[in-house]
Amino acid sequence: MTTVNDWEQWEATWRAERLSPSALDDLLARTRRARRGVAFVRLLSLSVVVAALGVVGAALWHAGNQFEAALGLVVAGGIAGVWWFNRTNDRRAVAGVGATPDDYIAARRALCVRQARFAHLTWLVVALDLVFLLPWWKGGVAIHGFGFTRLLLTVWGPLAGMLAIVLWTVQVRRRALTELDDLTRPAAPDV
Repeated sequence: MTTVNDWEQWEATWRAERLSPSALDDLLARTRRARRGVAFVRLLSLSVVVAALGVVGAALWHAGNQFEAALGLVVAGGIAGVWWFNRTNDRRAVAGVGATPDDYIAARRALCVRQARFAHLTWLVVALDLVFLLPWWKGGVAIHGFGFTRLLLTVWGPLAGMLAIVLWTVQVRRRALTELDDLTRPAAPDV
């Protein structure tokens, strides 16, 4: 049988873990922001894939030979496949976010995982684009010439855009992994 002191100690512990109404409202607001963040990153992923497919489609319009056309179609299929795989994994990642007291932490973890996967998706899409575009650029420059405007629009512009998005996603992934590490690290005991 428990003593009265044990009961009082358990009750004090239980009461200490309760959130005030303002803290609960703040937690719910942050949870909603985290869920919106997950949805935004999902939309951003789709945008990257659509842009990459648009680049491949535009390049396919001017394919110089059958090899370039076949390679472009394979790369487009690879981009679509990588996106589908990424989308399936992300649905599983956010499916566990429920309405528990740890809802905010679960939503933040899901957002961090989603951001890290977004970075991986972007890197794969850029790599697949380059697999197609490098031979296309080699053949295209030989056929269409070395004009400054053509090279700027068809080679250097897309390369600069790809480099910029890769550098940005490196930062996004670094921040997400740092936050994920902070969320999974056990809290220091109060002394």
